[in-house]
Formats: sequence, structure tokens, C-alpha cells
Amino acid sequence: MRAAILAVCLVVSGLGLMGCGGGQSVETQPVPQSVQPGKYMFAVTFDNYAWGQQHRGLVIKGNGDLYTFDLSETGATLTDNELFDETALTRYFEAAKFEFVQALSKEELDPLWRNSLTISNNTLGERASICRDAGGYQYLMFQPVGPEQIKKVQIYQTGDFRQEQLNPTAAPLKAYLMKLALEQKIAWKLDPNGNNWCSGM
Repeated sequence: MRAAILAVCLVVSGLGLMGCGGGQSVETQPVPQSVQPGKYMFAVTFDNYAWGQQHRGLVIKGNGDLYTFDLSETGATLTDNELFDETALTRYFEAAKFEFVQALSKEELDPLWRNSLTISNNTLGERASICRDAGGYQYLMFQPVGPEQIKKVQIYQTGDFRQEQLNPTAAPLKAYLMKLALEQKIAWKLDPNGNNWCSGM
């Protein structure tokens, strides 16, 4: 009987499910800080269907190079899937207008990457409806979680819907990506005294 129970526990554990003594599932385990970025590290995406199709944003590659992309003519959007392979991400980001902007400082990026590996989609707050016809802005991180497998982790979302990360380590990364989004005219500070949630901030 004990052997049978042990066998069941091993199968459950192998499937990444909770059971037989608890522990973290595959989905909730933090990514080790020794993990290096894959082809893509961070991104900010903007999608809007209200005033014609707009699909554009910025992406930071694993080597620290910043690019902007515009897929408005293709109608392509990044799916809601959490797991991707690098080929799928390349087909999205580099499908149309994909332009090099600059090489970013590794002294700034490296600590942002290491400290943000504890962030998970399991630590997102409640999603609230905020604006109308503003589109959707997503601030994202791409964490390698297996052979050729990348997890899309949401740092922040705003626009028609707003959702914050409750993990406090996300705050510096959010601020860094928001600064880049403003510089590259992905997001806009339209009201100096307001929250600017509807324009990507």
C-alpha cells in the first residue's frame, strides 16, 4: 500500500501539481536569479481597435538593445498565452517595422533583470475598468522557464483596463519601462496633474 501511495505522489509531483506533502507547483516557483535573459527581456505593447488598428510598442532584447516595432498594418497582436517559444515572439515583434533605437546601459538593466525574477502573474492585483476606447498598454517581462520556453509576466497594464503588480520588486522595472515608453512615444503624459492612466501611464 505504501508503495502504491508513493507511486501516486511521484506522478502528481511530476505533473507539477500540489499534493502529498505540499510544496510549490511549477507555476508558482520563482525563477532562479542565475537565469540569464533569452532573446527578449522586456517590452511595452499598445493595442487599440477604437480609432483604426494600432499595434506598436518597444522591446528590449536580451543583449540590452532597444527596438521599436509597429504591426498596425499587419493586425498582429500578442496573444494572451502565458507561455511562448522564442520563435513565436520573434514572429510577433519582428513581423513588420522593427527598428533599432539604442543600446541600453547594462549597469541599469542587470539589476532590474535579477530583482524582477521573483515577479509572477500570481501576484497581480484586481483588474479594473478605467477608460473607454483608450486601448490597452502592457508592460511585460519575459522569463525563461525551460528549454526554449518563455513565460510572459505582466508588470503593469493600463488603458481600458488597469492592473498593478502587488510584488513591490516590480516598481523599479515599471518606472524604467514607463520612462522608455514616454521617450519612444508609446505612452503619453497628457495631463501634468493627472494620473494619465488612459494614455499609458
